[in-house]
Amino acid sequence: MAWMVFHLGQGTLLDGMVAVGWGFVLTCGAHLTGLLCDAMVLRTCAGAPGRKLPYLHYARISIAGHGVNEATPFGKVGEVVKYTLLDERLKAADSAGALVAQNIASFVVNCGLIALVSPVAFLFLDADSLITIMFGVVGVGFLLAGAVGLVIMRRGLGGWPFALLRKLGIGRFRVPKRRIQRWEKAWTKVEKSWKKATAQRGALPTIWIFTVLSRLANVLEAGLLIYFLGGDHYVAAAFLNLAGYQLTSWVFNFVPMSAGPAEGSAYILFRAVGLSPDLGVMVEIGRKLRRVVFIFLGVSLLGWDTFRRFMSGDEGKKPADEDEEKKPPAEKS
Repeated sequence: MAWMVFHLGQGTLLDGMVAVGWGFVLTCGAHLTGLLCDAMVLRTCAGAPGRKLPYLHYARISIAGHGVNEATPFGKVGEVVKYTLLDERLKAADSAGALVAQNIASFVVNCGLIALVSPVAFLFLDADSLITIMFGVVGVGFLLAGAVGLVIMRRGLGGWPFALLRKLGIGRFRVPKRRIQRWEKAWTKVEKSWKKATAQRGALPTIWIFTVLSRLANVLEAGLLIYFLGGDHYVAAAFLNLAGYQLTSWVFNFVPMSAGPAEGSAYILFRAVGLSPDLGVMVEIGRKLRRVVFIFLGVSLLGWDTFRRFMSGDEGKKPADEDEEKKPPAEKS
């Protein structure tokens, strides 16, 4: 990332920041809109028990978890934060099921977004035929992956991973059967929870509509940055940039904030389709600045919510687990 900034030069970087100016507020607003759509998806995936909680509860969870994800490698620590906050008010299976279903829906829509790169590059950008074919091959692969995600969303994963796990390992490296049984039992509850939630009337349309709206808000964010930076084809370039960013974040998710890989991939991608490569780098730097804003916002919101509940003594009303309710008093203790 440092090399890319040096390559751009201080003058180009400062000119770009001045050009965006107050437009940066609009890009942050677009990103916030996407997070609020994610909160609606999470609320729907939580099923009937989850819909009894106010929407603002899910909005706080979405923003706080996103802030932690942005600041940590692999981008999944925030999911643990979300689970912890959900688990305060919902059953463990409902909390985990809601997050699993939301992540599957996000994966499916992101696969569709990446698959759009090839037709967008061919129709609206000056991409070579070879580059377009390469994009098309990658897009078909992600379309198939998205189709698998759709099947899992509707039918669940089933017990085959645990059956495979029982056959793997040798001697001391073999996972004990009792542990596998516990994992399978817990996963079955999670799977049952999200399938029940998505089977409710209007649940799946709501999930897909708001997940797509969330990604369109991210496209709007990139498009605004490209527009204020004076780029051409800012709508098509925004789709291209977001798809490239998503793919890079999956491959290099161990790099905090995708510092370096995001700028490098944007440089290569924009150059391949006939756009200014420096523009791609500037968009990613603008995204970095937005990330800093939402890291501060998410962590501050998480800290304030924790402090407020600590001072008020409000630990929430978490329903008891069904299996826990069936246990005798001695076993519960």
